[in-house]
Amino acid sequence: MKYWTRPFVTAAIFAAASASATEIDVMTQNQYLGTDLTPVITAPPELISERVVEALENVAASLPSERLERLAKMTRDRSPHVLVLNEAFAYSCTDLPGTPATEGCGNQRIQGAFVDFLATTESNLAGRYVTKARVRNFAIAGLPFMIDGYGALLSVEDRDAILVRSDVAATAAAVPLAAGGCRASLEGCNYLAVPTIPTALGDVTIERGYAAVDLLVVGRPYRVFGTHLEVRQIIPGPAGEPTRVLQRLQAAELAQTALSFPALPGTQTLVLGDINSDPRDGFDPLPTPIGPLPPPYAIFASSGFTDVWTLRPGAVNGKGAPLVGFSCCQDEDLANHRSGLYERIDIIFSLAAPKRVKDARLLGASVADKTWPRGLGLWPSDHASVAARLQF
Repeated sequence: MKYWTRPFVTAAIFAAASASATEIDVMTQNQYLGTDLTPVITAPPELISERVVEALENVAASLPSERLERLAKMTRDRSPHVLVLNEAFAYSCTDLPGTPATEGCGNQRIQGAFVDFLATTESNLAGRYVTKARVRNFAIAGLPFMIDGYGALLSVEDRDAILVRSDVAATAAAVPLAAGGCRASLEGCNYLAVPTIPTALGDVTIERGYAAVDLLVVGRPYRVFGTHLEVRQIIPGPAGEPTRVLQRLQAAELAQTALSFPALPGTQTLVLGDINSDPRDGFDPLPTPIGPLPPPYAIFASSGFTDVWTLRPGAVNGKGAPLVGFSCCQDEDLANHRSGLYERIDIIFSLAAPKRVKDARLLGASVADKTWPRGLGLWPSDHASVAARLQF
């Protein structure tokens, strides 16, 4: 009897082990726009052109093409099932008639700035990933500026995107969030709470948004949201203070959507991205149009989401604990020799606590990750990427 039962017992154990070993590997990566736009936003009319050129010089000096290759290498080496991109900017430029090829957009001071981050990332990943959902944040088209006596028109677009590894891409599709009545933007949504900043060119609306993808990994359903919430204070002084309320409203909108938007039974829901809120922000509420709200991190935590970094092996009491996982920020010019990361705002939330969090780590936080020459170049982003392998 025992000789007949042994194969069945072995098969049952193998099947149980296979089921329990179902995992999803996810990663969030802020690609960094390459400059601080605050001087442009706050410039008086007579200085706007000068500030635009300075910003483009900063972007070009940040070596976006080289940085994007380093970021793509980290993705290729990690090979997550899902990659969420923040600040996937696109800078483009149009010369005015009669401008020589080496002037205007072609001026060597700024020509390196004109890169489409998302298209470059897709190219660098060489077919290993498919973009399944995007949301357009702010976009500016045809902003005039002068450089060395020649005029040109600048266009800037900021997007977040969700890329899925090619071997599971056939099972993946953008979640039709617009059916829920959101402010549709590409395959995603822009938040209802939007900061409007007064500038010399008129009021500028800084959009933020979210998108989501449903996919199957080893036959199990997952839903992955990607987002980039507004910063705590977009510009200095009283004019920027309302963004502390706006980012809380954005977090509340996303948490509610993630909790309530219909999904297949058994779907594991994840929220990834730069939430511009650290666990140390606490729970102190601010008054908002929908009632008192705590900081974004606390909104997700109090809505039932688990910050998977807190389940990382050894994070609390292992060797070297606490493993704080600071993911932001390097110096604006990315040239600091030692890593300057000081807060944890790039987060992976899971609505159901995983049975295990395996191999959760920061990527791009080591000097070896810098652009060439090794150890002496620039950081690939002002943020480290955060990745985790989750077992449910």
